[in-house]
Amino acid sequence: MMHWCRVSAVVVLGLGVAGCAHGNIRSVASYHPPPPPHVKQSLFDPYAPYGSTPAVWRPALASRAGTIVKPNDPVDQADRPSYETSAWSIDQKAAKAGTF
Repeated sequence: MMHWCRVSAVVVLGLGVAGCAHGNIRSVASYHPPPPPHVKQSLFDPYAPYGSTPAVWRPALASRAGTIVKPNDPVDQADRPSYETSAWSIDQKAAKAGTF
């Protein structure tokens, strides 16, 4: 019985070590990653010095209803739906307040 346990332990250990002999370990020369995605802004320079882009900062304003109004920025607002002019927005509800 003792001999059978030793043989099975050696077999299991051998199979475990044999799995490490080959598999997912490759040399650097054999690695071919996929090509990088295309850049949407072809003139964008990630190595440009700080402050070299002509960015204009405009502060956020407050509406008469007391909500913060973000200034329009066409870069991040191009495909955004107009939540401010929707029927359920706080500005539309505030315009109806006090009417019976």
